[in-house]
Amino acid sequence: MKSIYIFTIIILSFFNYSSSKNKLNKCPRIYKNNFTEILNEKHITIYENDTIAYNEIRFECVYSGLYTHKVMYDKYGKWDSEIYPINSTYPILMWTKIDLFSNEKEYTIFTFGIESCKHIYASVMVFDEDGKDVLSEQNDEKIRITKFFADLIKNHDLKKKDFYEKYWTIVNPERWEFIKKYSSNW
Repeated sequence: MKSIYIFTIIILSFFNYSSSKNKLNKCPRIYKNNFTEILNEKHITIYENDTIAYNEIRFECVYSGLYTHKVMYDKYGKWDSEIYPINSTYPILMWTKIDLFSNEKEYTIFTFGIESCKHIYASVMVFDEDGKDVLSEQNDEKIRITKFFADLIKNHDLKKKDFYEKYWTIVNPERWEFIKKYSSNW
C-alpha cells in the first residue's frame, strides 16, 4: 500500500514538470486512432530528500488526450482511482492488478493526457507488483508494453462511447450534461 502513496506523490510532481515542457505547435495535425510519435520521457523528482525517477510513454498528437484512459476502460473496465495533480482539474486514472498479457503478471497502470492549443498527447506509466517502474530500462517488457498501448490506440472503436459518460459524470458532471445537450453524437 505504501507504494501506491509513493506513486501518487510521483504523479503529482510529474504533472507540474511535464506541463512546462510543452512546445509551441508541436502538433500541426492530430490523428484519430494514431499518433505522430512515441516518446519515452524520464522524470526525476525529489521527495523528502529522496530522488525518485519514473518513466512515461507518450503518444504524441493523438485526437484526444483521453485515449489511454479510454482504451484501458474499454479493455479492463472502470479505473480504481483518480489522482488529481496539483493545478489540474483533470485526473490521472489508476488501474491496479492488471494482467496485460494474460501471463499472471499484474501491473499498476496510470493513464494521463494533455490537450491544449499547443500540445496534445496521451500517456501511460506502468509499475509491476513490487512497485518497480517497468519502463525504466529498454528491454523486451518495455517494448511489449509500448506496442500493446500503441495497438490499443490504433485499433480502438471510436463509436464505443460509454467511457466518456462514466468519465465525465465522475470528473465533471456539468460538462457531461453540456456534451449530452449540445452534441449530436450522444
